[in-house]
Amino acid sequence: MTIVFDLIGIAILLILLVYFTNKRGAMLPSYGVYYFLLIAMLAVGLLDILTGSLRMNGEVSAPVLAMAANILNQFLQIFLASGFSAYLICVSSIDMRISRHWMMLIYLPVLLGLVTIIFFAGRGLAIGELPWSFRAHPVLVTVLVIYVAFEFFISTGICVHHRKTLGQKNMVRLIMMAMYADAVLIVQLLYHDKLILVFFTALLFVDILLVIQKPEEVLDSSNALKRKYIYDAVEQQFRRGKPFLMVFIRILDYNVLQDSLGVEDTEQFMRQITAYLFTVRFNTLVIRLDQDMIAVRIPIKDPHDSENLFREIRERFSEPWHSGLLESMLSVGYLRAEFPREVPNMESFHRVLGNLNMAKMQPGEEFPIAKLLGDDREKKMLAAIRRGLEEGNFEVYYQPIYSTHDKRVVAAEALIRLIDPEMGTLPTEPMIALAEREGYILQIGEFVFNEVCRFYSECKLNEIGIEYIEVNLSAVQVMQNRLAEEFLEVMKKYGLGPERINFEITESSAINANAAVSRNIEHFESNGVSLSLDDYGTGYSNISYLYNVPFLIMKIDKSILWGSEGNKKADIILRNTFRMAQRLKMKVVMEGVETEAQIRKLLTLNCDYFQGFYFSKPVNGKLFIEYVKNFSLPEVCR
Repeated sequence: MTIVFDLIGIAILLILLVYFTNKRGAMLPSYGVYYFLLIAMLAVGLLDILTGSLRMNGEVSAPVLAMAANILNQFLQIFLASGFSAYLICVSSIDMRISRHWMMLIYLPVLLGLVTIIFFAGRGLAIGELPWSFRAHPVLVTVLVIYVAFEFFISTGICVHHRKTLGQKNMVRLIMMAMYADAVLIVQLLYHDKLILVFFTALLFVDILLVIQKPEEVLDSSNALKRKYIYDAVEQQFRRGKPFLMVFIRILDYNVLQDSLGVEDTEQFMRQITAYLFTVRFNTLVIRLDQDMIAVRIPIKDPHDSENLFREIRERFSEPWHSGLLESMLSVGYLRAEFPREVPNMESFHRVLGNLNMAKMQPGEEFPIAKLLGDDREKKMLAAIRRGLEEGNFEVYYQPIYSTHDKRVVAAEALIRLIDPEMGTLPTEPMIALAEREGYILQIGEFVFNEVCRFYSECKLNEIGIEYIEVNLSAVQVMQNRLAEEFLEVMKKYGLGPERINFEITESSAINANAAVSRNIEHFESNGVSLSLDDYGTGYSNISYLYNVPFLIMKIDKSILWGSEGNKKADIILRNTFRMAQRLKMKVVMEGVETEAQIRKLLTLNCDYFQGFYFSKPVNGKLFIEYVKNFSLPEVCR
């Protein structure tokens, strides 16, 4: 027995591992399987050396160790045949996952083979054979050869099944590779003393890397997939019927970086970005669309999951990136789309991609996906808004607000939902933006306020402890001259006192206050209706409205809370925001509360109210009443 071939094979495998680790970048399924096969073959080589050295010592001092090493070695050898079959499935596409029936066909023989190996090993150990003797048993060798031959037929079937994707030339090449690999393995099984498997399989891995698994053909200089793969990535996910999120990230100062740092250092920043994005979630794909544009495809469970993932990405971009000793904050713009909710088919996706260069992204801001879907999508949404007003498809949902002092739900925020019979539930933000632009927001606002007042009065919410309902006022609404008088008349109609309604006004409305806005605010205040400053911290730098407008409540935007997790500077901003609000004698509502850790932090800051998914998502009126009646105080709030 000689280990020379094993040593040479191990050296080749180590070189491949180092090269492939540096070059592979993307964790595509085929790359992952190839990498795993390299490691498995390296383990076979090391076990060959271990068992060989034990045999050369003659007397075995540790028979159990020697037997375990031989069993593992034999098992890994037959496992490699099935691993190659799995690789063939994955290499047929950039995003191919192994289906259940293929998994059973590929791995069932391996399990049977393992049982067979253990049986013959145990039998040999029981009758006092040397630990490596069982490997030469003719029945065991025959069974394992049959398993390997079966895997060859499976590999051939896989190649033929995916011939259109692989192409005729690659299909034949891969079948020949499977034949070569299985033939070497059969020779090793028949002549177990001839340690040739590692060396000849290492040569096969070299061939695969040079001919099939070429990183430079798949990946660009940032280790992201090349642009040509984006259509396959989206189409395959559509075929699975599973929702997914695509985030388009534009590096707005890419050209500035390139001019000041040079191409290589700039690409180092891009490689760091790509490496991070691939870790966002399993089966994420990162695609380089242009020098300054990256697309990320991420599987999701629901819109809430989408929001969390997008928040995570934005938070990372609020931190510096590195290129060698250089550190830089990158200015980026975003566009995101949920499939199939916002982009229902490939035709819509082609429209998005075709219009992508028209997106005028701003630093740190999200560009509305509706603008890239073109007039058709916008026309459909506008028709849905008109239909909703005519047919009553709008519905008011309520998100509970928990009081830390009373230790119960004391209020709720009213939120509009449009559930269209043709388009389903429309995304709220683009729907509201379109309604404002087209002049329908006043009708929607009137509907919401009338419905809130009716709901509070008829359902006697005060009797179940709901002290008030928060109602959002858009910038367009607060600029209407007689808004305050009209809304006070509605409250009077339903017999509601001024303490039962709290109006939320955004920073943008407050900062752009004109005579009508000021008049409405004064009229509400003089009649005892309280006001909240909504979405505090979303980007406006002029804070004079904090002492010029009589706000009783400050609603802190969720981005400040989420950004404070793991970011010391953001945490300082959050804490100082609370101190400022408390000194101004304003109550604080924290939006976006989702975890116990967040609650514990906010309790230390003496936060007055919590609002977020930890307690409840927005629900319709009936479910809201049920929630309040059945509310159970969480342990963390006790």
